[in-house]
Amino acid sequence: MTPPSLRRVASADPASPAAHHVASGGFCNPWPSFRFSAGFRKFAKLMLGADWKRATPPPPAELVKVVAPDWARISADKPATMLLTWMGHAAMLLSLPSGQRILFDPCWSDRCSPVQFAGPRRYTPPPCPLADLPPIDAVVISHNHYDHLDLNTIKDLAARNPDAIFFAPLGNAAWFRSVAVPNAVECDWWDEYEVGGSDLHIACTPCQHFTGRSLTDRFQTLWSSWVVTCGASKFYFAGDTGYRTVLEDEDEDAVPTCPVFKQIGERYGPFDLAAIPIGAVHCNPRDAVDLHVDVRSRRSVGMHWGTFVLTDEPVMEPPALLKAELARRGLDPGAFVTVNIGETVTPPPPS
Repeated sequence: MTPPSLRRVASADPASPAAHHVASGGFCNPWPSFRFSAGFRKFAKLMLGADWKRATPPPPAELVKVVAPDWARISADKPATMLLTWMGHAAMLLSLPSGQRILFDPCWSDRCSPVQFAGPRRYTPPPCPLADLPPIDAVVISHNHYDHLDLNTIKDLAARNPDAIFFAPLGNAAWFRSVAVPNAVECDWWDEYEVGGSDLHIACTPCQHFTGRSLTDRFQTLWSSWVVTCGASKFYFAGDTGYRTVLEDEDEDAVPTCPVFKQIGERYGPFDLAAIPIGAVHCNPRDAVDLHVDVRSRRSVGMHWGTFVLTDEPVMEPPALLKAELARRGLDPGAFVTVNIGETVTPPPPS
C-alpha cells in the first residue's frame, strides 16, 4: 500500500510578502503582541534557573483523572459525529465521520526532553499504550518543542502506521527524514491539502510561538496551529500558542493581542470543536477564552495542562481559572470544557 495522495488546494497569496519569513533565514511572529526576549527570559528562568519554584503535583487522588478511552466509539468505522479524545498534555485524537483518524502532537514518553534520564517528567500517564491506538491516517505536529514532537512516539507511530502522513510546519521535513519517517509534508501558514481525494482537508494556520530543540536553533523552524475540515465537520487545533505578552507590572488589558485568530475564524470558522491550551507558560485561561471567541468555536477543550510540570503554576489551577473566567463573562460553561485524560468530547447540538 502507499500513503494517501495529497493535493495542495490553497496557500498564502504568492503576491503578498510572507511577513513571518526572515530574510536571513528562519521565522518570526509578525505582530506586536509577541515580545520574544521577555518571553524567553521567563521560559528559561522557569526551565533552567535554580530559582524556579517548581510546582509540586498534589497526591494522585487530587490530580486530573486518567480513564480508559472508549474504543468502541473511537474505533468505529464511521462514527455518527466528530469525536475528540484528550490523550494528555497537547495530544489529541480526532475521529471523523468519514472514518479517518488524526493524531495531534502525540507525546507518550515519560519525559519531554532530549533524554529520558532528565527533564520535565510526567505526573499523569497516557490513557493507553501506543499499541492500543486504532489505525491512524495522519499525524499533525504544531512545532518542534519536545513536549509536542517526541522522537520515541513518532518512531513508534510510523512503524505501526506505515501509510500515515505526517504534517508539520516548514523546516521540519529534514528531522523526519533523519528518523526514517518518509511520509512527511512540511507546510507554510495558510497551506491547505486535500488528503486522498476525499472531503478531508488539512490546513496549516498561524499562531504565536517559537521553536527550537537546542540553544542554537531557535526560530529556525516554523510553528503553527491547524484546521481540519471533513464534509460539514470543522476542527481547530491551536497548538502551543500565546495570545499576548504581558511583562511584569503591565496591565494585560493595555497590551496588544494577536490578530490572527480572528482571521482564522473568519476564514474557516465557525468550528464544531477546538483544542486550546489553558496552561503551561504561554496561554492562560483568560487568553484561551479570548482565543475561543476569536476563532468562533462552538465547543472548545482545554489542553496543555495536567501532564508535565512546565511552569510554576499549581498543576490543577488552569481548569478552575477557566471555569471562573467563563462565569465572569456569562458564557455557557459547556462551550469550553476540561475533561479527564482519555475522555472523548463531541460537538454541541446544532443551534
